[in-house]
Amino acid sequence: MKVGKSVQKAIDEWEAGDLDSAMLHACNAIDGTAKKLYPDGPGSNARFTRLLRDNHAILGPMGMPGINLVETRFPVKVARPKALGGKPDLADVIYGVHRCCHGHGEALPDGFDLLPDARGPARHTTIHIERGKIQLSDRIIFGLIAVAVLCPVNVGQSVPDGYHLTFGATHMLMINEWWGRSAEFPAIAATDPIPSVTLDFREWMADV
Repeated sequence: MKVGKSVQKAIDEWEAGDLDSAMLHACNAIDGTAKKLYPDGPGSNARFTRLLRDNHAILGPMGMPGINLVETRFPVKVARPKALGGKPDLADVIYGVHRCCHGHGEALPDGFDLLPDARGPARHTTIHIERGKIQLSDRIIFGLIAVAVLCPVNVGQSVPDGYHLTFGATHMLMINEWWGRSAEFPAIAATDPIPSVTLDFREWMADV
């Protein structure tokens, strides 16, 4: 499936209230983008997580604002984490839990379902973390979509007119106008600066 089609379906499924399906298609958009960007990559896990880490400046503001994605590690178990230090970062969690479960037709483990707050006010993002579990905001769907849309390898992709992303309370990014424009996004993010907090779960990491 083309990246543009995956982006469209992710938004359609989110609009319909099916967050699992929306996340599946958002992950497909990342998979398709990563295959094009890193054609000689060693495997889907490495490609997928590398793309997300290379785009923290987009994924963070759009999908998990306020969290230092470079340094934060999460107290959950995933297979073969790729983050420095051997403990899972957000990219590992998204790939190891959401991408793999949805991609294989499996139900998410208990405690990993998305929290539906993207329809709510700007600057309000919910994350719930327990030992061994993490519920991300459904804003992460749009963080993934933004990474795919803004990646230069996707210039020439398309969605139906009217599909858009929003940032903060004032910025609407029409998707068909923003394919491949990752270099321009930092200027958008700078209009609504937020803190960058490193979450510390060292007390829970022994079990990971």
